[in-house]
Amino acid sequence: MTRVRVALLATLAACSSSAVKEAAHAGDPVRGREVFVSREGGFCVLCHAAPGVEIAGDIGPSLAGVGSRLTRAELRERVADMSRVKPDAAMPSFHRTEGLQRVDPARRGKPVLDDAQLDDVVAYLATLK
Repeated sequence: MTRVRVALLATLAACSSSAVKEAAHAGDPVRGREVFVSREGGFCVLCHAAPGVEIAGDIGPSLAGVGSRLTRAELRERVADMSRVKPDAAMPSFHRTEGLQRVDPARRGKPVLDDAQLDDVVAYLATLK
């Protein structure tokens, strides 16, 4: 096999690998909505209102249109650990596990939302145009 062919195959493999990774982390907005409203999930409705969600809190801002205002990366950063964006935010950290206070010993080192749930919530929020 020539060097050019090997380089081309390596490039194609890398491209398809990153596309597969991106698709795998794209999240499912239907599951994300469930995490958003579920007491066993993020229970985001405790503090936030969102279009089409009957139960809604008013401690945090309404999330109507948030998918138009923020990129997926910005949404992910806020859900994962809002204190990185706004240090005095009342919103809990849903994905950070270090530097937290008053954590139940059974929950230490475990995020509220795992990677898939975080991706799903971000996918749901991105639909709120």
